Amino acid sequence: MQNTSNFSDGRQLTAWAAIIAAILAWACAGFYAAATGGDFGMVLRPAEFLALPTTAIDQFWLAMILDCLGFYLPFLIIGAYFWARLRPEHGVPMDMALLCIVVYVILGTAGAGIQFSTLHPLVVAHALGDSMSQTASEKAWLAISHAAQGLWKLEGPVMGLWGVLVGRAIHRSGMPFGRLLMFIGLCYATAFVTSVLGLTAVFELVQLIFILLLPLWALLTGIHLLRNPSFGVTHE
Repeated sequence: MQNTSNFSDGRQLTAWAAIIAAILAWACAGFYAAATGGDFGMVLRPAEFLALPTTAIDQFWLAMILDCLGFYLPFLIIGAYFWARLRPEHGVPMDMALLCIVVYVILGTAGAGIQFSTLHPLVVAHALGDSMSQTASEKAWLAISHAAQGLWKLEGPVMGLWGVLVGRAIHRSGMPFGRLLMFIGLCYATAFVTSVLGLTAVFELVQLIFILLLPLWALLTGIHLLRNPSFGVTHE
């Protein structure tokens, strides 16, 4: 007997979550680039960053919201779906992968959340004009942005393991895009290692690769789930 239910098996929900995640994630990258003029290191130069025009500040704030809604929260749905579909065949490694994706989401939303929740108050304080307010707001933002960067770097090991474990299981189960997910996982792990070693140029390059490819994987997977009712569906 074949289960072809669209919503009860989570396939349709996961498909739309993946497609919307891809769109919002790329929008996040676009707004982030627009806010900083492509100079991503500006966030760590608080005197310059907090003095950006209101439009740029709002773009960065929106980028952090989209970061949560694109790169992180939908992966709770995606991760749970693949755990449910792959665990009967691939066992305990899928439990490990599920824990990894949950930790990834927690780290990512925490990093983005502390920035979008504190940005506007610090910009207002910085705009007051007196040196004490400017110095205090700059120090606060520098600490916040470093904390966010630290949380995002710690995504490397957990997202790396999730990508490799789930990508390998997807590939072995005959589903598409498993190797792409494995490559993305390796990119996350490489980004963590290069950041620890201080290889900034390599880290930034690898980071750019997975920022572009993770939404691509989500989009391709979502489209495939919608077009192929039997994808990931248990046969009895």
